Amino acid sequence: MKIVKEDLKHGAIEIRVECEDDLWVLKNVISKEDVVIAKTLRDVKIDGEGKRRLPMVLAIKVQNVYFQPFSSRLRIHGRVIEGPEGYGLKGSYHTLSIDVGSELTIVKPKWTQEQISRLKKASARRVRALLAAFDFDEVAVALVQEQGIKYVTERSLPGLRDDGPSVEELAETISEVIVNAALRENPDVIIVASPAFLKDYVLDILRRKLDKPVFADSVSTGGKPGVVELMKRDTFKNVLQTHNILVIETVFEEFMKHLSTGSNKVAYGLGVLKMLADSGAILKLLVNEDMLYGEHMELVNEIMEKVETNGGEVRIVPEETHVFSKVKAFGGMVAILRYSVDTHGLAERVEQ
Repeated sequence: MKIVKEDLKHGAIEIRVECEDDLWVLKNVISKEDVVIAKTLRDVKIDGEGKRRLPMVLAIKVQNVYFQPFSSRLRIHGRVIEGPEGYGLKGSYHTLSIDVGSELTIVKPKWTQEQISRLKKASARRVRALLAAFDFDEVAVALVQEQGIKYVTERSLPGLRDDGPSVEELAETISEVIVNAALRENPDVIIVASPAFLKDYVLDILRRKLDKPVFADSVSTGGKPGVVELMKRDTFKNVLQTHNILVIETVFEEFMKHLSTGSNKVAYGLGVLKMLADSGAILKLLVNEDMLYGEHMELVNEIMEKVETNGGEVRIVPEETHVFSKVKAFGGMVAILRYSVDTHGLAERVEQ
């Protein structure tokens, strides 16, 4: 994402979409009643010519935002408030289609510090990593994105048998799967993993066939479970130190560690988190993305804004991650605190 222009005096930020993850970020930033201005195509009536589909710039007041995870299009539906004169478009409804490469301006009555922070984090260069985990029976390839883990290939393998392929032939088959995925997804880096020595054969082939950095690590199994295991290995952590998914997992692991030891440096529950955010006690906050649209949306946004204002870190947990369901079990938001707090006492005060 590129922030082309900021005019916060008038509540406007102009943005250029540079990758699919940017669309996911925008989905979580654009709210109902915001105004979005962008180029679009619209069917209009022209005297003597009937209907024609014309390019134009429209400003719409947002009613709904639609986004399918890992898709390349964001759809913003709302009422037209500004457009070319002469077509009678004001007051009608229109859906803007925002793709990679699109430019749009978002106008809000008030931008929160947390929303601006999300845009600026998205404008920083991010590493696109392709992960492949395999053994003699299966291979899975996944692309790590800000919005979650996108599995791009899963395939069964014949295994090692007396009448089957050799290790070298199996490595060639696995390498072909990974090369094809790399050509489609264009990652910055590739990390492969397997039990035992199979990864070494594949690593050698990939480094000859691909002009990209390729790393290898060990896992106990192939397929999807192997990809999940690979994300916990040091190689992945070292390559993607600042990636959203890795940061989220690290924060949640820290949260669970404190919780398991009875520490008072963690908290969850909307009422408790509101009080802690007001006092500046929250150091790190994880928020499930569905909390941004639910019945407590305003309170959630207020908590996130307070945390950011007081120098804390907020991370949105995408639905397409295994951490999402774990955070949901705690009400959709969890926090690590700067110092110990009697959160049980706070919870009793909230219930009163």
